[in-house]
Amino acid sequence: MVEKILFSLEKCVKCNETKKMLSDQEDIKIVTYPHNLSEWTREQIEEAKTYDVFEDLKKTAPVLWVDGKKEVGFLRIKRWFKEYVKTMR
Repeated sequence: MVEKILFSLEKCVKCNETKKMLSDQEDIKIVTYPHNLSEWTREQIEEAKTYDVFEDLKKTAPVLWVDGKKEVGFLRIKRWFKEYVKTMR
């Protein structure tokens, strides 16, 4: 099974729109971190580094991680989702 994780930030408009778009997808895990990096726990930092999204999230959010590949930003995730839905039919 392909692992899919959406990394998002609190109080992020584009993250919230992305979460709404993906809300029916039970196979996508949604992780939400505090908007301010200084409020992240050690575990959250380690998780973001493990999935190689830490540097991305310092600059922009959301980030969709799909088995090692990343889609960064709402528009790229939206494009990925449209293709993903097509393959599900």
